[in-house]
Amino acid sequence: MARALPAPAAERRSAAVRALIELAASMAPDAISTAAIAERMGLSHGALFRHFSSRDDLWAETVRWATEALWQRFDAVDSGAPEHPMERVEAILLVHVGFVQEHPGLLRMLFAELQRPETSAARETGRAFMARYRQRLARLLQNAQERRILDSQLDVPALAGQVLAVYQGLMLQGLINGSLADLPARTRQALAVLFRGLGPQPAGPAAAPGGWRPGTPHPPPGTRRRRPTTPPADSPAD
Repeated sequence: MARALPAPAAERRSAAVRALIELAASMAPDAISTAAIAERMGLSHGALFRHFSSRDDLWAETVRWATEALWQRFDAVDSGAPEHPMERVEAILLVHVGFVQEHPGLLRMLFAELQRPETSAARETGRAFMARYRQRLARLLQNAQERRILDSQLDVPALAGQVLAVYQGLMLQGLINGSLADLPARTRQALAVLFRGLGPQPAGPAAAPGGWRPGTPHPPPGTRRRRPTTPPADSPAD
């Protein structure tokens, strides 16, 4: 009988990344040993280290894979999403939701790495990704501001940071509650609250609030909402 050929190095590295993500879904990332990863892969401990120079090297490879895969999904959103920039913001966040639902262990890993006080390749990759993520959202929000969908006085970079902060809070709550099943609905609700009232504000104290709500078409630029008219009071009888 012919002997099975050894798996290529790239395949082994990918298998190690998958094993780490799967383990992180059910246990604290810091508690995952390289021995446990090797056992899950069906390898000896020494065989695992023929593909990674250290534990940190494996962690860095995993975070790098995750951020690159997620960025590719963001690119796919930009190529096929609706033209409305606010709908694109929502679409990008929901793509992220789907990704973490598919790989819940990644969420634990990224939070753990970003909270480490000391630097590491995985932590720096995660930080760089979050900076690019914020810039990407800021570009969409800037486009919305230029199209008068958002108020011209808004601090767009700060708003992009707030969007990410709210979303990260929802993900953290999901981890605490032990379920990410309702994350899509909660993300839409959070965006509705955050963006309500951020549309262009007409001059005058009686101006109607603007803003955009997910799933609600925004009126064309320059369109003012009609205020409901109050019927005149009945005239007193003669």
